[in-house]
Amino acid sequence: MEKTETVTYDLDRLEKAGLKGMAATIKKLKDKKAKMLVAYECYRFVKPEKFDAFNERLRKETWNPQTYTYNRLRFTALENYDKVPPMSVIEEIEKANDRACFDRYEVADIESVQELPDPIVFGVIDGCSDKFYIAQWDNDVKIEDILNSNEG
Repeated sequence: MEKTETVTYDLDRLEKAGLKGMAATIKKLKDKKAKMLVAYECYRFVKPEKFDAFNERLRKETWNPQTYTYNRLRFTALENYDKVPPMSVIEEIEKANDRACFDRYEVADIESVQELPDPIVFGVIDGCSDKFYIAQWDNDVKIEDILNSNEG
């Protein structure tokens, strides 16, 4: 088996040589690796597939075909969360802050979603923020609810 060599870069030398972008990229990767080492050592982790499976199970268990509603897991950035968590949670966040391994925090809770069955189809062009009306059906939302007849 071939042995792989670990390469260590002197970031100051790279910057002085004019490779500032590469030095920044390497520093960012090193910082990410250091954060991940601490996070994986100190905390339980959840892979995206587990969240997907949970949401799929939750949707099946809570789907109501009469109201077109179901529940799902919602993630809210901690800075936008509108409730105060218990002090025990704040203490754990403070401990995590001391470890300096996270860039931000998110709060997960369950939300009820109503799926309206009669949509509008819009065309989208990558890089263009406008959406282009294609067609609509039934009556829960119409292009006339969004645009006046002389717009668009």
